[in-house]
Amino acid sequence: MSQSDLASSPSLAIIIVNWNSFNVTKNCLESLRQLEYSNFEVIVVDNGSNDDSLVLLKSSFPEVTVLENGENLGFTGGNNTGIKYALDSEKDLIMLLNNDTIVTPDFAMILVETLLNDNTLGAVQPKIMYNQEKDVIWNAGGFFNSFFSLSKTRGLDQKDEGQYDKPIDVDWITGCCFLVKSSVVKQIGLLDDKFFIYYEDSDWSFKIKKLGYRLRFEPKSKIYHEVGMSNQNRKDHNEGNVSPFTHYMVVRNHLFMVRRYAKGINKIGSWGNQVLKISGYIGYFILRRRFVKLKFVIKGLRDGLTK
Repeated sequence: MSQSDLASSPSLAIIIVNWNSFNVTKNCLESLRQLEYSNFEVIVVDNGSNDDSLVLLKSSFPEVTVLENGENLGFTGGNNTGIKYALDSEKDLIMLLNNDTIVTPDFAMILVETLLNDNTLGAVQPKIMYNQEKDVIWNAGGFFNSFFSLSKTRGLDQKDEGQYDKPIDVDWITGCCFLVKSSVVKQIGLLDDKFFIYYEDSDWSFKIKKLGYRLRFEPKSKIYHEVGMSNQNRKDHNEGNVSPFTHYMVVRNHLFMVRRYAKGINKIGSWGNQVLKISGYIGYFILRRRFVKLKFVIKGLRDGLTK
C-alpha cells in the first residue's frame, strides 16, 4: 500500500485495554501518534481503573476514544467493549493491541496490506520483539500440537538473525497484536468471556480457521512488547514472579481448550498431558511450600473441569 493509497485506506479500529496502568498505556499511545496510516481510530477501553487513568487518558490523548467499563472485565470483556464499538462504527478492520507494546510507524500499513491482498486470509499478526531486548524475539507466530493440545510460540527468546523473516501460515495469532477483518468477527462473534484472560486468542483463531480462513505471520511488520505487565501483582504474595491468579487462569483455561477442541484420539494425549502437567504443579508447590499457588491451581483444576 503506497502513500498515495493511504487517503482511501480501509477504516481501522485499534483497541487497547487499560487497567490501572496509565504510564504503560501512555507509551503505547505515544508510539501510535507516529503511525503511517491515515484512516484509523484508537479506542482505549478502561477496565474499571481506580487510579487516575481515566482523567489522564482523556487529558493527555484527546484524539483517542476512551470507553469506560465499570469494573475489570478482563482482556476479553475489555476488548469486547471496544469490538462492539468498532462494529457499531462500521470499521472495516479491527486490531487488538496490548497496552504494553510500542509500535513502529509502518507496522499497521504492512499488516493491512497483507490481510487485504489475499481473500483467503482472516487475520494477521506482526513479528513481536521484546522491548527490553529489541533484537530478541517474543513471538513469530503460533503453532498448535493437536494431539497434546499444546500451543507453541515460534522463535520465543531467540536472537533475531533473520531466521523468521519469511511470511508463513500459523495455527493461532497472539492477542498481543491481532488484526482481523470485521466481516470475519461478525461471523465468529466476540471473544469468549469465559476465558477472561489467556487462551482467548487461540480460541478466536480456531474459530476463524473453522470458517476456512488462513492465519498469517507477517515479519515485515514489527512491534515491541513489554512482557508480563498484566502479571505484576506479585506484591500481593511472596511465592515467585508469576501470580497465583495467573496460575489459576492458565490451568483453568487450558482445560477449557481441551474440553472444546480435543477430539477422537487427541483426547488421549491431551488429557494425559493435563494429568502430568497439573500433577507436576501440585507436587512442586507442595515441595516449595507455596500453598497459595497450590490452592489456586486446585481451584483452576476444579473450575476447568466443571464450569
